[in-house]
Amino acid sequence: MKTLLFKVEHGGWSAELQLPANESLEELANAIIKAVGFDMDHCYGFYNNLKRYFDSTEEYTLFADIGEDCKASDTGVQGTGIAGVFQPKKKMLFLFDYGDDWMFTVTCTGETDSKPFKRPKILSTVGEPPEQYPDYEE
Repeated sequence: MKTLLFKVEHGGWSAELQLPANESLEELANAIIKAVGFDMDHCYGFYNNLKRYFDSTEEYTLFADIGEDCKASDTGVQGTGIAGVFQPKKKMLFLFDYGDDWMFTVTCTGETDSKPFKRPKILSTVGEPPEQYPDYEE
């Protein structure tokens, strides 16, 4: 079974993930959110412009799947396979929660053959993950 390996980074935190190559971007998003320990309670997207996502020429968003406000050229995440978007060394920005703008750099670090498995694997994490809803002192 062909699988893709990913490194996800935000500040001093990172995670290594492995997913079957036939999974969707939606499954990659779910794996990222699980690895960082967030609740999957906001819209998200993948963008090829790592610094200015709104200037991206390649976009895959949940908005396109649910019929919300998005560019006509946006592609959805639910039916888009990761192997059609990522190849080794390709980087994209994963933006989660368009209010708080959680930005993660996602790099495809390689592809491999492995024994079949059904769920994305979190291979490792390094550092302290960000807190999704920190308590702010007033």
